[in-house]
Amino acid sequence: MNTMYTFIKHLLHICVILIIANSALCFDYDFTYIIPAGQRECFHQPIKAENTLDFEFQVIEGGSLDVNFMLRSPTNKVLASNIRKTEGGHTIETTESGDYLFCFDNTFSRVSHKVVYFEVVVENEDYDADGAEWEGDLLADQLVDMKLEDMQESLSAVKKHLKDSQTHQRVWRNVEFRDRFVGERNFDRVNFWSVVNTVVMVATGITQVIMIRMLFSDSRKVRT
Repeated sequence: MNTMYTFIKHLLHICVILIIANSALCFDYDFTYIIPAGQRECFHQPIKAENTLDFEFQVIEGGSLDVNFMLRSPTNKVLASNIRKTEGGHTIETTESGDYLFCFDNTFSRVSHKVVYFEVVVENEDYDADGAEWEGDLLADQLVDMKLEDMQESLSAVKKHLKDSQTHQRVWRNVEFRDRFVGERNFDRVNFWSVVNTVVMVATGITQVIMIRMLFSDSRKVRT
């Protein structure tokens, strides 16, 4: 009984350490921001060198659902760009440490604002070297007859799948919101032009009736 309790205790200890270590592997942020008409908005993110940067964006509301995007390095080098795109994604291997600049440009639109959803994910490549320091200590306990690498791979796979699921859910949620926006906009346009056509048809009918009555009316007086 004590052996089983000790085994479970050490197993939970390893899982907690691996979860904490895996949480340090990467960080991700997602935002929804309004880009006003005729303006350019930029965001800074400090990132160290030798990391993997994943970036995705979607325009979910406003105008023709397009925006200009540009990603710059700390030395102001253009790493990626999109011209009037509805969505886009980039994966960059960082070679410099410093503030990376993410810019959304809506200066080409003078009337419509844009609602942009974007996600920034940075994965730390230095994890393996740090993990080697505590890996030997954990494996020293002979009560746990399993490889730490296998558990680490399993937890990493679960974490990756959960992250992918969350990303896909956010993407489909934004796609649904964007489709609803397009549908509502088209509904308003159809209603507007239907009213305009109805008014034009009624005015045309009234004009035709008046003109026909004028053609058949005789205003000359008959003398007897």
